Amino acid sequence: MNIPKFTRIPGAIAIDLDGTLVNSQTKLSERNYYALQRCIERGIPIIIATSRPARIFNRIFPSSLTEHCSFVLMSGAIAVGKSPLNGYFKETLPEKIIRDIINTAIEYDPNVHITIEIEGYEFGTNWKWDKETLWQRNSATPEMVFSLEEAISRKPCKIALGNTNILPLAEILENQFGKNISIVGGKFVSALVNPLLNITAKNATKPEALKKLLTPHGITLGETMAFGDDLADLEMLQACGVPVAMANAFPEIKSVCAYDTASNDDDGVGRVLEQMFV
Repeated sequence: MNIPKFTRIPGAIAIDLDGTLVNSQTKLSERNYYALQRCIERGIPIIIATSRPARIFNRIFPSSLTEHCSFVLMSGAIAVGKSPLNGYFKETLPEKIIRDIINTAIEYDPNVHITIEIEGYEFGTNWKWDKETLWQRNSATPEMVFSLEEAISRKPCKIALGNTNILPLAEILENQFGKNISIVGGKFVSALVNPLLNITAKNATKPEALKKLLTPHGITLGETMAFGDDLADLEMLQACGVPVAMANAFPEIKSVCAYDTASNDDDGVGRVLEQMFV
């Protein structure tokens, strides 16, 4: 491990969720929990930056953390500031682009699973028929789910595509819509699901969302420490001044990080945060 040697406390701390802060069972360890609490007590802004929606946090985080952590959700489509930060930001996708992406995805693979996120709680989907898997994947109740058509009309902020070979599809979408959208392919720890292609507005990225939360408080990305493991974290780690890769991170992630720590199953985040208070 190459843990940072702290001569000063970071201005803020941005932490990816899956494969980083939570373990392979999507659980927050006691060590990581207490390390976060200690940062909160010191007034250090903690931002959980994830491709996941807001609805999953009530089963992962205790309320004592969700009330005091800020969030960058769905790869940067939504940013929510909690004290000592503040603000709410949402980047929507234009209706025409949504329809064109859906048509292109279905033409590529008629069996593609499409999920359209509204604000992190409600979503539309074309695969309600597989209800057991749908609920496992989205931790949702039936009241949160409706048709794709209704979702398109409600100013959605993210499209997720799955149940297909996402890499060729990503190339097709990049060639057709790359000037207007941001495309991130992420891995999910759960064996219940396949990798997803996450599509947001062009400026809906983790670093841009972090800037929206931090800049009003005079905090720069250069002063921010960031943790990540997946390709979805690449831009955030490149933009932040103290990038830390997990031991389980992709090689591309390790190559851009000045520091590394233990894996998500060995409290890698907590091990680094503890060193700030030695």
